Amino acid sequence: MRDMASDGRAIVRHPDGRTFFVSGAWLEEKVRVRPKGQQRGVGFGDAIEVIEPSPARRESPCAHHRDQHKACGGCPWMFVDYAAPCLAKESRVVHAVKGLGVSSSVVRTIWSSPSELAYRNRAQLKTDGTVLGYVQKGSHTLVDVQQCPILNSATHEQLQQLRSQLPNVAWQQNHAQGRPRGRAIQHQGARRKPAPTAWHTIDIDDVSPSPRLNQRLPFRQGNSAQNTRMREWLALQCTSLAIATPTDGLAILELFCGAGNFTEILATTGLPVLAVEASEECVEALNARAMPSVVAHCADLFDAPSVEAVGRMAVSSSVMVLDPPRAGLTIREPLLQSLKRLHTVLYISCDVATWARDCRDFMAAGFELEEVQPLDLFPQTPHVELLTRLVRR
Repeated sequence: MRDMASDGRAIVRHPDGRTFFVSGAWLEEKVRVRPKGQQRGVGFGDAIEVIEPSPARRESPCAHHRDQHKACGGCPWMFVDYAAPCLAKESRVVHAVKGLGVSSSVVRTIWSSPSELAYRNRAQLKTDGTVLGYVQKGSHTLVDVQQCPILNSATHEQLQQLRSQLPNVAWQQNHAQGRPRGRAIQHQGARRKPAPTAWHTIDIDDVSPSPRLNQRLPFRQGNSAQNTRMREWLALQCTSLAIATPTDGLAILELFCGAGNFTEILATTGLPVLAVEASEECVEALNARAMPSVVAHCADLFDAPSVEAVGRMAVSSSVMVLDPPRAGLTIREPLLQSLKRLHTVLYISCDVATWARDCRDFMAAGFELEEVQPLDLFPQTPHVELLTRLVRR
């Protein structure tokens, strides 16, 4: 076993030298693999027998994970002790930082989740009116989920309440309420592919007790305890900024502000904040809250002319805070050209690869990577969140 891929599969070396990406295997293991095809010289497969298990391997606490025929595929690392995935995620961040030519000393110890199970405050379920659950990874098979150990008590109760309504004619594919449509954007600016028409979606959330068919809820971080930690990190960064430059005309540009999760923290500084988001609904709601010194502005940050306009509006900003979707900050040059006074970038990222790409451009523009704080937002998955500070040299 050589390494773990970003999608959670193990990178396995076949005795004949071929490389395989294998589901259901972990570091230090020797496994028997069922091949599932190849692409560009790399093979894919599933571990069907563990010959030499890792010390970290355990019996999965999820019945759906143990039963491969009914596995939803949502928690690929459920079969290993929680400490091992945390170390793997931290190692991946260290590797990315070294790839930028930066000392690994800037990487802090990963913040593990207070709960590895029962942490999820929201989820999107799918149903065809007869079953309710998640889609099996790599297929269009809908898995009927009886129990989901990562849901917190409130969302798990909603799951059970919805299951009690099965079978449900109103949730069948061709019912008059309509077929599911492709929906924009769970996270600010990202675009989702249209949903398949074989089922409907039902979003559940521990602050929205009345789930509705095919109506996506506004974006919200899925782990409340870890979201609190991210907000605390941002508050500490803001305090340091205010102490360092108390009368320097400090102004903050926040990109991908969403519904204001981090805007609330920025508002407590009393500094002028321009919060930018693509969703008109979110922008209207933020402006209606009248947070001190905050002005919310609607702009598509994946559109070059819109980004250029934001750069002109925020020309006096000295701090930029951003929390983009997985695509990252795809249009960077206009901002770097416009924001001549920018001295600090606080980058919250949900994708290591696009984060590294963007950081490389910031560094080329004269910024130094000072701190990288990994955080485990979604235990049992390969996802890792990055809290980053870059400062202009």
